[in-house]
Amino acid sequence: MFQRIVVGYDDSPGARTALTMALELATVHRAVLTVVAVEEYLPHYGPVVGEIEDERSIGELTCRRWLAAAAETAQQRGIAVQAEIRAGQAARELATAAADHGADLLVLGRSGHSGIWGRFIGSTAEKAARHVGCSVLVAHDGDGEAERR
Repeated sequence: MFQRIVVGYDDSPGARTALTMALELATVHRAVLTVVAVEEYLPHYGPVVGEIEDERSIGELTCRRWLAAAAETAQQRGIAVQAEIRAGQAARELATAAADHGADLLVLGRSGHSGIWGRFIGSTAEKAARHVGCSVLVAHDGDGEAERR
């Protein structure tokens, strides 16, 4: 059923649950699995010269660590994954990655930690689900449940 799966990964508990589900689905469907980390490197305050590049470098190193951890988890299960870093707003970049890869399924984690702020503007998973052109599986950390849209 699924031939190409994209999973968003940021090494959070929700992302780890999403990766586990994506690996299981990729195994069952013999799908190509792409793990995407999004680098959101813009400072949340008025930066001074050089701070944007510093933030970007730190963000890229962090994304590389996340993707290495995801690839190691996949390798332990005998699954090869493609990994990529995208820069920008997470929901938009994940939806774009799914489109660019011709994904049948986008798998995202939802940690449930967005609280009242998330209710106002929506979580990354909710925003990406509204804009992606394929099926979406939102994995919830800790309880093993998932939501399909």
